Amino acid sequence: MKKHSSFLLFLAFSSVQLFSGSLEKGFDALKVFNYFDAKELFQKSMKNHAAGASYGLSSIFSRTDNPFSNIDSAYKYIMLSEKEFKSCDAKEKETIHKVGVTGAAIINQKEKIIQAAYEKAKKENTVESFGWFIKNFVHPGLKKEAVKLRNKLAFDNAKKLNTLQGYKEFMADYPDSDEEPEANALYELTLYNSQTKANTIESYDVFVKLFSKSPYRGRAEDSIYVFFTRNGSAEAYRGFIKKYPDNHNIKKSWDMVYLLSTVEFTPHAIESFLFDYPDFPDKARVKADIALAGMNLYPVQQDGKWGFIDSLGNVRIPCTYDQADDFSEGASAVSLKERFGYISKTGSQIIPLIYDDANPFYNGIAVVKKNNRFGVVHRTGKQVLPFDFDDISYDENTSGTKMIRTLKEGIYKYFDLKGKLIFEGKFEKAGDFASGRAYIIQNGKYGFINKKGEIIIPAAYDWAESFSGKDAFGTCVARVKQNEKFGIIDTMGKIIFPCEYARIDNFSEGLALVAKEKKFGFADAKGNLVVPMKYTYSEELSETNGFHNGLAKVEQSKKRGLIDKTGKLIIPCEYEDNRNFSEELCAVKKIKWGFIDKKKKQKINFQFDYVWDFSGGLAKVKIKGKIGFINSKGELVIPATYDEAADFKNGASIVSAAGKKGLIDISGKLIVAWEIDEISEPGKGMFKLEKNGKMAYFNFSLQKQVWTEVGF
Repeated sequence: MKKHSSFLLFLAFSSVQLFSGSLEKGFDALKVFNYFDAKELFQKSMKNHAAGASYGLSSIFSRTDNPFSNIDSAYKYIMLSEKEFKSCDAKEKETIHKVGVTGAAIINQKEKIIQAAYEKAKKENTVESFGWFIKNFVHPGLKKEAVKLRNKLAFDNAKKLNTLQGYKEFMADYPDSDEEPEANALYELTLYNSQTKANTIESYDVFVKLFSKSPYRGRAEDSIYVFFTRNGSAEAYRGFIKKYPDNHNIKKSWDMVYLLSTVEFTPHAIESFLFDYPDFPDKARVKADIALAGMNLYPVQQDGKWGFIDSLGNVRIPCTYDQADDFSEGASAVSLKERFGYISKTGSQIIPLIYDDANPFYNGIAVVKKNNRFGVVHRTGKQVLPFDFDDISYDENTSGTKMIRTLKEGIYKYFDLKGKLIFEGKFEKAGDFASGRAYIIQNGKYGFINKKGEIIIPAAYDWAESFSGKDAFGTCVARVKQNEKFGIIDTMGKIIFPCEYARIDNFSEGLALVAKEKKFGFADAKGNLVVPMKYTYSEELSETNGFHNGLAKVEQSKKRGLIDKTGKLIIPCEYEDNRNFSEELCAVKKIKWGFIDKKKKQKINFQFDYVWDFSGGLAKVKIKGKIGFINSKGELVIPATYDEAADFKNGASIVSAAGKKGLIDISGKLIVAWEIDEISEPGKGMFKLEKNGKMAYFNFSLQKQVWTEVGF
């Protein structure tokens, strides 16, 4: 029996060697351009070495120096090779690696074949050749280019015919092409263009009067509307309403007055609008928007589509979109068929879905993307900046002068929120403005410019951060670095701290931690060393970020305590570790953690492995690796049974155990079961639950799950 088994093993091993040999011989034949033998050998090896043999066959078919050359077959076999390679075991991969078949080689070969197919289509330069490439080859980038080239050729053919039927057929065959709007325009507007070629408001006005029944009257009215309101102000739209009461754009003009006057989309802004424009015709909309402006809506998904619910779980916007972002300034970016636009809280489109990507609104504007270029759009839908830039950023804060920063081919341009150019400059890099300054990089060094584009602080630093807000002295400062040492300058470049410190932290309550030679102290924004550098520096202490509630943690002789802003020890350095005061108690450690009061009297015994600050009368504690909650008397009011727990917020805490999360109330009662993968709180008392890729919402005030995705 043993001999028989050995013989079978020998046969199996010999068979593998035989086919492995066929594969190797195939590649040897390929090296010497013996395509007939190579093809036959690869076909013999398909059963045992499909990944390697398919790769070899693909190589033969992809070459143009043999009778088997066929780009379709080359692609077919490289895709088969890629598929088979993924299922290869380690031994098989080792075998085919010897003949040069690796994951990288397969990817490279596939890319070459697709590129060759694309070049073939381009060389033939016909609608049919590009259609062949689009249908048979998978490559998002080249496919997109092929679609564009095919559509252009088809459109050129339609324009050569220059007939209504030709344009009709083009639009039917290529409904999503870039040329479709132009084709539609050529089909519809020939007569209209001939009558209004003067392109003046007078010519459009005459057209409306002479051709009142014309199907193009609406377009003429649109032109009148555009001419009259071109400065984009609320006053211009209001003037249009008074002059052209019969124009079909009256509602649109009122909408613009409304949108321009309520960009913030808050109840107060909307109420103010109604006071300023008492003749606004849609008062029901205003009243509904006041309610909506104060209402939180939450994105939900159902059957792969997105919509929104309110805090009661009522569906406010049906799940019809492929993507949906949170609302910002009363608008949400949504998409359908990879096209983005914006909707209001009523669910109506306020900006059409025409962009490749769209960002949230801030200060009434949003950065959008089209054809791999960035532009800026106003909440009214008006284009503030064209799609002409490599990158765009803007100040998302709600106070101070706002500026838009753009980048194109190394040139930085700064615009106001209406799209007016303020200045431009060529820098290696430039930042956004903060405290009236923006950093720039020239020749690898950092400096600062003002809002006129003037270099106020020469580029002389190895690194610099943006200027912070005003400190206790009313001074705006920024940290800088030279020769691996930190310093601080003001907005005019005056040196507050020379670059001689190993570490300088951000200002906290008017003071910044400064460290040198493994010692640290605290200094003010005038450069005065308020607390001497006599404390032992460590990154851990630095990460506590300085002063909180007038106190900061310090260390001496490997013991820790707290000082006030004068440097006076409030809690002496006699503890292994400590935290800051919270709700009149300070957590300190002597082997175990406990709490003392401001008189340094022990209030809660040293009994915990770790503790956190008090919040809402409770503090998290760790006992034997588990987390619970104590009250100010040190009583364990919620047992230590959790792996993780968040501080209570709005009466609830997100807790976890055994890799799952739940929700407890302040009594410790479990109100959401231990089966959730992730819990977040997108709105006050509104919790988003995620499990197995599905979602639900739990309303804490109602103590119930108000919305559930199918399959949750």
